Amino acid sequence: MPQQLPVLVRIALASERIRNTVERLQRLLSEEVLWAWTPPPQREAVNRAVYCGKDNYLPGGWVFEIGLFDWERAAFATPPFPSGGRILLGGAGGGRELRELCGMGFDVVAFEPSERLCESARQIVSAYPKSTVVRASFGDLVTAVEQRTGPLAAHVLNTSFDAVLFGLASFNYVFTESDRYALLRTARAIAPRAPLLLSFLPGHQGAETGRLDRLRPLLRRLFELLKAPSSRRPGDRFMLENGFIHYLTLDEIRTVADRSGYRIVYCRQETTPHPHALLMPQ
Repeated sequence: MPQQLPVLVRIALASERIRNTVERLQRLLSEEVLWAWTPPPQREAVNRAVYCGKDNYLPGGWVFEIGLFDWERAAFATPPFPSGGRILLGGAGGGRELRELCGMGFDVVAFEPSERLCESARQIVSAYPKSTVVRASFGDLVTAVEQRTGPLAAHVLNTSFDAVLFGLASFNYVFTESDRYALLRTARAIAPRAPLLLSFLPGHQGAETGRLDRLRPLLRRLFELLKAPSSRRPGDRFMLENGFIHYLTLDEIRTVADRSGYRIVYCRQETTPHPHALLMPQ
């Protein structure tokens, strides 16, 4: 018969389980409430504010100073990624990838919605007169092509690109399937023969298999009855350090690539800390 733990130890373990349960419940309720009652434009504003406070994406910050990750260096050095030419870089952050790409001889049109990060990227690109940085979002890219207006129109219309790159995990901030489809369709229209490289945070990180997750459908039905302006879908998360974010599954990547006229050249999830995929127009 196993030895029984001392009373104080059992009390401590029980209190720890209660604390963990309360934390998970609080996180679950926060996510469901925030996604249901925060309209999409406000979510984007929240995320811009969150990333304005991220010093680690600026020069001197630990993410920025890493430079290119090993998987990025390998991807940039391997066909069909071009060895030179012009690149469209979305979600450029503070300019980590931008600095390296310009140093490798690429001409880059980069854009970033966060004002503070965009200013950092502009400072970096000032040494490269053939490259430019625009304060804009993925939505602005779609608007540029569909309506021929907005901050990116002058930079992406009537020109050509040899590759398209979405900055580190930036594709996770395109929340809905329809918006992801519109973005990839737009990228293909701008660069119909160019590879597209994106990285993402995988869906298993947002798994909803715990007992408390059974409350989520009930909350969604309640908020629907209360006429909430939006709703939360599986994979949608909210975290103080990342804001609103959607964890992507491989099926979601495959579906949107196929619908948008891309084929997946490779999708690497297990061999790197940053899952990524290279797409080519079909």
